[in-house]
Amino acid sequence: MKYLVIIVLAVTACKSAAPVPPGPSGRVTGAATPRAAVQLFLDASKAQDLQTMSAIWGTSKGPARDVLPRDQLEKREIIMQCYLGHDAFRILSNTQRHGQEIFQVSLTKGPVTRQTTVSTVQGPSERWYVTDVALEPLNDLCRESSSH
Repeated sequence: MKYLVIIVLAVTACKSAAPVPPGPSGRVTGAATPRAAVQLFLDASKAQDLQTMSAIWGTSKGPARDVLPRDQLEKREIIMQCYLGHDAFRILSNTQRHGQEIFQVSLTKGPVTRQTTVSTVQGPSERWYVTDVALEPLNDLCRESSSH
């Protein structure tokens, strides 16, 4: 009886969630909130998950993977992974400007901690995408990754 109640509650919870339409690639892209987009993107970068990065990185038109040729997309993501490689991150603050949510983020790799900005924008189906990351402040993190 106990398991039946758990199953019924799980099914009810699943049915109450609003469905998210898939992108042109057939999979859900972006994130439900701007903060979630930043978190997913940084987690994917740490995990070296190019597929997830390409589903979260984009513009107001949708994910970058639906616009850029695959070889260009992967090269750009690999470069971003070097800069965004981290042991830990913290979202420090966020502001709204020109239709974007811009986050101040702290990334730590080994003994090095740097701050940068990550910009998000709302795209199709009310999904949020990371549209820009200021990589220059993260040069030390990329060097830290290269020395290991």
